[in-house]
Amino acid sequence: MKKNLYFFSFFVVFNFVAQQNTVTVFPEIKRFIGTVSELQRDKFFNIHYNEDGAEENIFYNQFNVTRGRGFWGPFSYANFKMGEVGVYPEHNNGNTSVRQVSRFIGTEHPRNVFKDGIDINIAADWAVEYFKNFVDVAERPKYYEMMNEPFVKSGDFYSGNFDADKEDAIRTQMANMFRAVGQKIQETPELSNIKVIGYAGAYPEFERKDFEQWDKNMKLFIDIAGNYMDALSVHLYDGINVTGQNSIRSGSNSEAILDLMETYTYSKWGSPKLLAISEYGGIEQGYGDDYSDIANAQSLKSMNHMMFNFLDRTENIEIVIPFTTGKAAWHITPENNYQPYSAVLWKPTNIGQPNPNGWEYTPRIYFYDLWKNVKGERVVIKTSNPDIQVQAFKNTNKLYLALSNLARSFQIVDLEFSSILTNLDHVNIKRLKIYDNNEPQFSNSIQNNAPSFLSLIADETVVLEYAFSSNLPTNNTSRAVKYYTAKHLQTIIANQTLDFSFSNVHKTNVEFATLRFGLAREHNRSKQPILIFNGTQIAVPTNWKGYDQANRESFFGVIDIDIPKNLVKNQNTVAVTFPDGGGRVSSMILSVENFDTVLSLPSTIDEELSLQIMPNPVTDFLKIKYNNLDGNKANLKIFDLKGSCIHHQKVNLNNNETIIDVKNLSKGMYILNLELSDRVVKPYKFIKR
Repeated sequence: MKKNLYFFSFFVVFNFVAQQNTVTVFPEIKRFIGTVSELQRDKFFNIHYNEDGAEENIFYNQFNVTRGRGFWGPFSYANFKMGEVGVYPEHNNGNTSVRQVSRFIGTEHPRNVFKDGIDINIAADWAVEYFKNFVDVAERPKYYEMMNEPFVKSGDFYSGNFDADKEDAIRTQMANMFRAVGQKIQETPELSNIKVIGYAGAYPEFERKDFEQWDKNMKLFIDIAGNYMDALSVHLYDGINVTGQNSIRSGSNSEAILDLMETYTYSKWGSPKLLAISEYGGIEQGYGDDYSDIANAQSLKSMNHMMFNFLDRTENIEIVIPFTTGKAAWHITPENNYQPYSAVLWKPTNIGQPNPNGWEYTPRIYFYDLWKNVKGERVVIKTSNPDIQVQAFKNTNKLYLALSNLARSFQIVDLEFSSILTNLDHVNIKRLKIYDNNEPQFSNSIQNNAPSFLSLIADETVVLEYAFSSNLPTNNTSRAVKYYTAKHLQTIIANQTLDFSFSNVHKTNVEFATLRFGLAREHNRSKQPILIFNGTQIAVPTNWKGYDQANRESFFGVIDIDIPKNLVKNQNTVAVTFPDGGGRVSSMILSVENFDTVLSLPSTIDEELSLQIMPNPVTDFLKIKYNNLDGNKANLKIFDLKGSCIHHQKVNLNNNETIIDVKNLSKGMYILNLELSDRVVKPYKFIKR
């Protein structure tokens, strides 16, 4: 959303914002992110659950979802059998065959795994033995995350009050145990199908105390164990997870967290380490202790917003799992008044009773219903406003567009296509609206015509499925590649230039280039440095993904800067100079998108064939003049902001103008469309006062 902008009237605000939002789709251009074009659903559409059952199996199949994460493993088993952490059963004899795995994350509570002074080498041998000879394929995970959120539990492993030195010592032991287990599994041929991930960081407020929190947590873990991790795992929540500030990570903040992790691992190993988001979502507050559908639904905002972030970095993602649990029957106890757990997908049909009579979906099913059909290859899609997040895929004769409104205000989005949508049969539109104090609204409708605009409330997510009578062609391909610099966490000193460089940038038909600028600063410090790219000054935007972070102690986020394509070279330099000191440039990443052939930009929205409407705002009569339009009849339609057509008439373009009586319209904003036989004139907004 727009930052630090002030307007004189409510209506002018909406008119200004609406004019900024254009989403342009190129369905004929296949898009690669790195080497990946196909939507890998089992990476992105999972559940924090790993059980079978009648309801579960219907859900997995109907909504095209994969089991995600379960709490059990070698150390939980050993503690259960032996009654003591660090003591393990006798080893079994086994063969040398490569063990098969099931696709889920196996993790464990730190209390079952670790104690101060544990022998990490004996523990690593036991982990290997367990996965080789104590479980079958159903219980052997593809991903082993030895401890869940261990560092925030470090205080449980020493007595007395908080002690910084003891905390550091415990966390160092934990990281070394991850290293030992990871190394031992990687060196065991029979377990070559298991990937070790860690450390499940629950508190990624990296910028706290000038990145001391980064140094003593994620960086410490990467330095000790990172070489033996197949992916680094972290938990991202809007709100407070375990500890830290109450903040919204969706948008620029989560981008900065992940960009720093990628950049730092690139600096160590020459390529970024893969990421595993083993939990993400939202932490609801203020809804009381008893279960509430309204509270349950709040996390849907975060799940959808962050999904767009993850989909954009598919080449660096191993797996992501929203914190949506299954039935969580363990929570239905007298102590909890027989209430369901807040994050469940299923709730009892008789809430408040000791024994569930049956199960029904909670609002969290809307996330899976919204996305269940989306599949296929990426196509190019662009948005004029970073708060309007977008994704696009096509599969044979289907085109899927997804949009999510990160802005904390109502937005209007014009939908433009690079070519005429011929052979369109219908459009299926799914919408999910989440409210703070009302039930969520999920709608699923079908219409014959493609909408030319969408109105989105704050946090709304929409998925459109366009169905055509023939397969969609591909006539071009784009290839987006990210380039890293080893420099990170650069200290900002007033009027001193920070230099970055990007070498060996592939450059054929560059059409889009973006500089991802990670920044950590106090709120009273400038976020608009002088930025010179290859000798040319580039304006730094005042708009970024998500909110201004004013409720946090400081700003930590990524600002995306569009770079003119003609400036991109094989060797590139960036110089950044701030007028004031303090804070860090946490990362700098250059994304360059090349096309197989030069991009042409025809559009169904014809800017030259335009309208002139007056007056605007209008009280009684709206006059519409047609510029450069000829022909016979056309359809003139007026829509309200819900997308409903409230006026429709045929107009004769040869008359050059039409007058419409709008006295009976309610005060507010409306959209005027003129539909010709082969194209749609750019939509116009007008205000009735």
